[in-house]
Amino acid sequence: MSTPSTRKAVVAGVDGSETAVAAARWAGAVASRIGAPLHLVHSMPPEGIFYSEAAVLVQSQMIQQLEEDGKKLLADAAERVRADHPDLEVSSFIGPGPAAKSLLEAAEDARLVVMGATGAGALENFLLGSTVLRVANHAPCPVVVWRGSTDSPLPDSRPIVVGVDGSELSAAAVTHAFNLASALGVPLRAVHSWLGDAALGVGATAALVDWDAVETAETAVLAETLAGWSDRYPDVTVERVIDRGPASKVLLAHLDDAQLVAVGSHGRGQFRAALLGSTSQNLLHKAPCPVLIARKV
Repeated sequence: MSTPSTRKAVVAGVDGSETAVAAARWAGAVASRIGAPLHLVHSMPPEGIFYSEAAVLVQSQMIQQLEEDGKKLLADAAERVRADHPDLEVSSFIGPGPAAKSLLEAAEDARLVVMGATGAGALENFLLGSTVLRVANHAPCPVVVWRGSTDSPLPDSRPIVVGVDGSELSAAAVTHAFNLASALGVPLRAVHSWLGDAALGVGATAALVDWDAVETAETAVLAETLAGWSDRYPDVTVERVIDRGPASKVLLAHLDDAQLVAVGSHGRGQFRAALLGSTSQNLLHKAPCPVLIARKV
């Protein structure tokens, strides 16, 4: 396998599926734009424990074949990426054990991890893969779960959408969204949602709520989160959107013309040690475009 660069790389998982190849091509485009190398990762089952010589021989032959298949998958993916970006530094690695383990190990020193939303298994066509969920839940760096058309996976001129809720992790999503929008030369759409639920007033009590004041306060949340970013990234055009409703529903409504949506791994008021929040979970399953899950910067 090729040796990875000493610079922090964009890591992409490769499993032989067309979705994974598309995700790797997208990752290659981003790596090229941000001046990072691309590191392709494939995994194969660990060696089992066998007691007969015949079983050991069969096991050895199987492992050898799996390794050869893995090398070919990585070589094919690297070739597709280099066709898009001939000057990009691309390395590859085959790790033993579950795919999530290999990707999480690679993520320890990565700028970004990219995976296809669905893998090579039949069930993956219907359910978000367990590898995706495990990596998205536990990676120490931002994770992009790639979704979209495998025929045209590369970044384009459409805007990047970022969910803003005033939390620390939302601020991390804003950081990554601005970085990526600047690198790709595309506009940014910052979306903040709010709910007029029982905490504010429903039914007869709703008449007692100063809804103008509530909206003003929610507008301030968006303004405070975005403060200073336009000065740091004058090249990024920012559209601000404030809408009423559940966060995932509001975000999904603003993704029709988006090429990526960025959110924090958890929302405001959720336990930091918990797994992915409801908004990020919903987007991973339903978004029509890649989803970036941000951790604390």
